[in-house]
Amino acid sequence: MDEAENNIQAPRPLIFFGAMSAIAISVQGLFDVRKPIGQSVPMSLMLLSIADSGERKSTAENIFFEPIRNFQKMKGVAHQSELKEWGLKLKIWDTKNKVILKQIAKLTRDDECSEDAEQRLIKHGYTRPLEPKQFKMLYEDSTAEALFLGLYQNLPSAGLVSSEGGGVLNGRALADLSKHNAIWSGDSITVDRKTVESYEIVGGRLTVSIMSQRSAFNEYIKKVGEKSRGSGLWARFLVCCPKSTQGTRFLKNETISWEHRDKFSSRLTEILELNSALLSTPCKKREVINFTPEAGEVWLRVYNEIESNIKVKGRFDQMSDHASKLADNIARVAALLHHFEGFEGDVSWSTLQFSIDFCLWCSDEFYKLFLPKSQEELDAIVLEEWLLLERKRGDFRISKTRIRQYGPNKLRDKKRLDSALEKLYIENRVNFFSRNGTQYVELCKAF
Repeated sequence: MDEAENNIQAPRPLIFFGAMSAIAISVQGLFDVRKPIGQSVPMSLMLLSIADSGERKSTAENIFFEPIRNFQKMKGVAHQSELKEWGLKLKIWDTKNKVILKQIAKLTRDDECSEDAEQRLIKHGYTRPLEPKQFKMLYEDSTAEALFLGLYQNLPSAGLVSSEGGGVLNGRALADLSKHNAIWSGDSITVDRKTVESYEIVGGRLTVSIMSQRSAFNEYIKKVGEKSRGSGLWARFLVCCPKSTQGTRFLKNETISWEHRDKFSSRLTEILELNSALLSTPCKKREVINFTPEAGEVWLRVYNEIESNIKVKGRFDQMSDHASKLADNIARVAALLHHFEGFEGDVSWSTLQFSIDFCLWCSDEFYKLFLPKSQEELDAIVLEEWLLLERKRGDFRISKTRIRQYGPNKLRDKKRLDSALEKLYIENRVNFFSRNGTQYVELCKAF
């Protein structure tokens, strides 16, 4: 992470989310994780990164997804050769099929017994060459129909990814919310179609990674946000809204090294090779990753702590949907890191603790993104912006009386002004002092 952050100077959360997406996509088809309560669940993730244009979202994704794209491209070349061979075999099969059909037709016209020919036709039908499956692991700005059909016909483990999430959010990829929820949980899904045969995906695995500008995400929320939140889709997401690094990305007179990225790519390719077997054995039983007894006790304690904080005024008040999936995500992230790093045995306490810290940080980001701000918070934002403007004009210390006279209209009400000031004071954004009986407000130097 340090190497990537130093070289591309994108926000660190974007870099980590890019790495975790690539890891989840490569590992999810091979392993499940068994939670300390005994239930085995997929190791798939849903990740959402909100960052505006210029934050190097695509760069942060590409440095980790390059091995997957290269591996998929290599497999695609081999697939083209297999398709040509399959096409020739199909022509041979079809020619033989027509000969048998003509024989049956002649026997029928001559009023002779065609039973032997019919049996030969049935037997020949079983030998029809199957179209070779494609190693397609990445779906970018895909429709839900193409995505689920790909999981059924080709590789049963995939990633829906977009570094410009507007296409995914405003397209049709997330249209079928119930199916996305089901496949995240590891359930089978049935896809009903009107004109062709319906099908069922059993044991499919899907990681979703969306990097979106805030404007595109806000537009999506306005359209279907209530429906998608109510369905439980966004509760499954790990979220980040990192601060911009623009204005701090200075060039350095040094040679850029990608030593650790190369090691990451090598490890990822090693895991991708194992995924090739899923083309011939899509229902192969996955190995299960467990927790050490010590880590299991910690996970149970965290689970209960999360549950106890769903209550009113608890940390997860108004976020019960998100909280209900949080312990699951903690287990998934820990197991993914455990396997990718090549640790032996079961998931350790230290790996789990990192996962807990990371997922709880994502939880705070979820709160900022999805929960509406209180009137007090909104007033504090407006007041701080006004104080900053006054500071630029040279007024560093402003009396409360002047704020009520010349400040934002809504804050000329004493009660609302006092609440906003208290909010800013608690967050160490302003200080108070009195002079000659008059109370003054001063922005803290850090702001």
